[in-house]
Amino acid sequence: MKRIEWDDSYLLGITEIDNQHKKLLAVANDLYDTASGSTDRYVLKMSKVLKSLTDYTVYHFSEEEKFMTKYGYPSVSVHKVEHDSFVNEVNQQIQKLSSGSREDALLFYDFVANWVLTHIAKEDRIWAAFVKPKLA
Repeated sequence: MKRIEWDDSYLLGITEIDNQHKKLLAVANDLYDTASGSTDRYVLKMSKVLKSLTDYTVYHFSEEEKFMTKYGYPSVSVHKVEHDSFVNEVNQQIQKLSSGSREDALLFYDFVANWVLTHIAKEDRIWAAFVKPKLA
């Protein structure tokens, strides 16, 4: 398993959302760095990273849903269900990580990073294509 870096092929062309996606992957990468880094203060570092990940994920999803609503995207509720499902899975995994190993944390990172990038590449492209013409 390796660290996943941002690639501009994930850009939606909506600066505010693109910047949030970059930040979300950066926060996920903090999880990778902590799980694969020094054991010095690992538990404290992991606790902070997981809090940052959950806080930023909730913030980003909320902002994205507001953005879709503002521009009249008709499937906001369907998209919100996907977001809520991801947040629930993250919360369940975080509970497991409190007694888990570094390997568990790396597997969690793999799940988070891949979900985020797949979601951007597929689901977010759909609503962005709807919204972008309204921004001009």
